Amino acid sequence: MFSSSPFARQPWRGLMGTAFIVFIALVISSSQNMDTFGGIFTLLTMSFIPMLAVICNVWHTQFPSTENIKQPWKGLLLLFFIIIYGILVTYAIRNFMCGGVPQPVGNLYATMVVMTMFFFVVAFDTWPYQKMPLPARGFLTLVTVYVLAWIFLRLFNFSMLSYPTGVNPSPGAVPFYAPGGPFEAFASIAPTGPLPWEMAVAFIMWAVIIMWSLVMLGMWPFSKFKLPQPLFGLAVLATCLALSFVLYKIVVDTLHVEPLMWLNYGVCYCFGIFMIMMMLQMWPGRLVSPVLGGALNLLLCVGIGALANKLVWAFCYWHFGETMAYPNGVFAAAGVMLGLSFPMWGAYGDLFEFWPMPAPAGAEPVASEAEATE
Repeated sequence: MFSSSPFARQPWRGLMGTAFIVFIALVISSSQNMDTFGGIFTLLTMSFIPMLAVICNVWHTQFPSTENIKQPWKGLLLLFFIIIYGILVTYAIRNFMCGGVPQPVGNLYATMVVMTMFFFVVAFDTWPYQKMPLPARGFLTLVTVYVLAWIFLRLFNFSMLSYPTGVNPSPGAVPFYAPGGPFEAFASIAPTGPLPWEMAVAFIMWAVIIMWSLVMLGMWPFSKFKLPQPLFGLAVLATCLALSFVLYKIVVDTLHVEPLMWLNYGVCYCFGIFMIMMMLQMWPGRLVSPVLGGALNLLLCVGIGALANKLVWAFCYWHFGETMAYPNGVFAAAGVMLGLSFPMWGAYGDLFEFWPMPAPAGAEPVASEAEATE
């Protein structure tokens, strides 16, 4: 029998959870200045996400064992595990990669770990570790994505700030980690690969967003071909990279949108995707066929993202003021929408199972994020 409470059903359940988490995210953000929020705090929140993804999507909250533990104690136990992990990773990145000082190269490495984790878990289903025991599968996944992300980061070039005024075409680049830049003291630890860092992070972020769009469509059309791993993952990866490249050429090279603003639009769109996937549990698209419903949900994501962009930027300008100068504004807004809201949604939906809202009957799954990416 369904609970008589409206919060046992969608969309009220998801809307209440969304409002609750976003409110907390704004309160947390408003308690910090730009240096803290864009520095050590962002590194910390991004360091939580890989373990959260493993617990929800690889271990399916079965490890660490919480058998017979009721809410909210189950959620608190898993959350404590994630927090300890995130603190240790933050300490390691700051002290062994960033010279003991929070800085952009460390934050972007943590971001690359998250994006690599998404592809490795969703597209490749942790291949080749699928048949290993749960603990080994999860920890090997973590090791793999940290190594891969470090390799990918070597392709970035942090020497210059290519668009110092936030305008494309740029009047000229200025030093970033190069001599004369704000981080010249750490030039020796910053990669100097062939790809300007702003362009690289925007391109990869949109590849990830395209993959999540495919998840919303039930991985159509790849789900029709029943490809084994790693062919399935390679097909998805190649498609996402190709589509991201095409979009980049159109939006950045032809329409002259600055790469980090292109990244910002992607973050807003992804905010909508995660809201529908994790909080609304694919409502309302799940009421119709998977592909048609997924397309409907993606259209809603565009509207949600546009609204979130307006509201979050207004909040950031109100709180951070003149420190929102480029590129701080882009990273502050991204920090509120994905650095904070996304992991908090994941924790609330999958770890705490929307506690203390009443549990739905069997027709409404609770662990939406994990099941959506199966």
